[in-house]
Amino acid sequence: MAKNLVIVESPTKQKTISKFLDSSYMIRSSFGHIRDLPQNDLGVDVKSGFKPTYVLVERGKKIISELDKIAKSADKIYLATDPDREGEAISWHLTEALKSADKSKFKRISFHEITKNAILEALKTPRDLDFNLVNAQQARRILDRLVGYQISPLLWAKIKKGLSAGRVQSVAVRLISERALEIESFKESDYYTIDGIFEKGGVKFPAKMIKWKGKNIEETVLLKLFAEDYKYKTSCFKTLEETAELISALKDCSFYVSSVERKTVSQKPKPPFITSSLQQDSYTRLGFTPERTMRIAQSLYEGVNIAGEMTGLITYMRTDSFNVSDDMRKKAADFIKKNYGQDYAPKDPPVYLKKVKGAQEAHESIHPTDINRKPADIKDFLSAEQYKLYDLIWKRFMASQMSPALFDSVSIEIKDDKDLSLFRTSGRTLKFEGYLKVYQESEKEEDEEEEEKSIPPIEEKDSLNLKDAQPKPHRTSPPAHYNEASLIKTLEKHGIGRPSTYASIISTIVERGYVKREKDKRLTITELGKIVTEKLKMFFKDIMSLSYTAQIEDKLDDIADGAVSWEKIISQFYSEFSKNLENASKNMGAAKMAVKTSEKCPLCLSPMLLRESRFGKYLSCSRFPKCQGKIQLDAQGNKIEKFNAVKTDKKCSKCKKGNMLLRKGPRGFFLGCSRFPSCRNIESLKDEEAAKIISENRGK
Repeated sequence: MAKNLVIVESPTKQKTISKFLDSSYMIRSSFGHIRDLPQNDLGVDVKSGFKPTYVLVERGKKIISELDKIAKSADKIYLATDPDREGEAISWHLTEALKSADKSKFKRISFHEITKNAILEALKTPRDLDFNLVNAQQARRILDRLVGYQISPLLWAKIKKGLSAGRVQSVAVRLISERALEIESFKESDYYTIDGIFEKGGVKFPAKMIKWKGKNIEETVLLKLFAEDYKYKTSCFKTLEETAELISALKDCSFYVSSVERKTVSQKPKPPFITSSLQQDSYTRLGFTPERTMRIAQSLYEGVNIAGEMTGLITYMRTDSFNVSDDMRKKAADFIKKNYGQDYAPKDPPVYLKKVKGAQEAHESIHPTDINRKPADIKDFLSAEQYKLYDLIWKRFMASQMSPALFDSVSIEIKDDKDLSLFRTSGRTLKFEGYLKVYQESEKEEDEEEEEKSIPPIEEKDSLNLKDAQPKPHRTSPPAHYNEASLIKTLEKHGIGRPSTYASIISTIVERGYVKREKDKRLTITELGKIVTEKLKMFFKDIMSLSYTAQIEDKLDDIADGAVSWEKIISQFYSEFSKNLENASKNMGAAKMAVKTSEKCPLCLSPMLLRESRFGKYLSCSRFPKCQGKIQLDAQGNKIEKFNAVKTDKKCSKCKKGNMLLRKGPRGFFLGCSRFPSCRNIESLKDEEAAKIISENRGK
């Protein structure tokens, strides 16, 4: 009978590891988390040190019952859950739930890839549980429960049932909501640049005017947004007419080359994937959502049947470390030399430093477990989506270990004999492929304007012919809506959440109806998302703050490092949060949800929304505030036709200066002072009285 019990989280992982160990080991799965905070109760004693109460999840009861019997007779129990805080916490929960086993039997083993060597090495170096990691995960879970469980009922009461708030998800919704406001408030404008076509020796080439009479044509405008800076270009020419005089003047000029700069430019490869960059690249190149990417990556990590053998194809996919082991770097270098040539392998293998804010634990980057297992060789054993993702991971890793690409770059400046204009053109040609042989960049760097273009042999002081000059129209564009890749990039940049949470955050905010996935992949805020965000901003400023949410992540890192106790961090957080919660419970007003109607806006023909204010119901353009279209409704919900005020002989009883005017509002006719808004006196009157005034006015 097996003397050693190895517990993992998933049956696939169980199946793969079973192939590597002999009969003295019994491998079993916990099927994920087996304990959690209760669903129908807060589960955190806020009055006694925030002590959590954990209960077995429904499926966990049967699993623990079976594991407990095996654990009781086992000599050793190896906890082989994932190598991160979540995995450490699952291992701790197992030790707490398996009551029949002596605690001295439990040992923790961790590995970053599911290969025979990795498993055997891990079994040689078992360790005790790292309670700093356990406490960091526990603190995150308690924080999320305190926020979600206590704010969500408020949203149910004030807005509508079924809503939720979250410490990280609500900030993600705010990012999308703020971006919508930034786009709506952006004022687009037209501008023009000047493009010239020059000729030398029968070869024509384009150049762009960058100065006119010593003044720069284009300027970069910096716009401070909620989460980042947005740069866009404009120029000194706002109308087509402004360019006419300039183009006319160019016809009388002679042109010459004022400078030529030639150089070799090195373009380095990007580092191997971490969770966030894998999600972003997979989204951009393959069209996979972050959730789909992580599901596929999990299957590649846990094991795929390759020619009858369960094989882990990639390293652990939840990581924010660029680290590559010395052994893997050497294997990559040997593979590159053998398959691509000596020049493609750099003399010193590249080392990528961590730049991710708050990167956790000493993980490996995401890369193949065996670089000799080329994507094409195992394509028949993979599903279509597994192949695509493995191919992406394999190529990105190989590229990260290869030599930079080299380009021959030339930059040319052109002046005229009257010193009016300065044109510039640049281009580059590929000199050495380097890493580009296996991995093409998906997009150019923001500031890169060089292209592969045909420029004739040219030297300083060479004369050129200006064959044509034309104004080129442009229009300033607002910042782009977030998509799933750019949202993850922004969350990561600000240290909001963790790689393992990004996919679930996006799924949650879409499922809750706060955010909508558009057909063109944009994430747009819904009416519900706007309302919830505004309410939370009003009463929970800290929780809705980027910097504060990032500070909490930093404090969780401190707990993981053993620098501070989890109880202290929770206590500091709850001290202020409980005050905000009490204030919101007393003062948060109910929100009226806008309802989409079939009515078209009279100004732009967009759908109109039925809204309600303290003055009654009205229709508002769905594009508000960009469009100010509005239709007043009466008490019965009928459209109020435009009514011109009727002057009466009655003097205002308040200011004694103005005459009272008969007006019509959402609630019917009323009398209002003609000196409004200086005087806001109003008087009610019956419909019969209003009809009499209207009749008398017609007779005048």
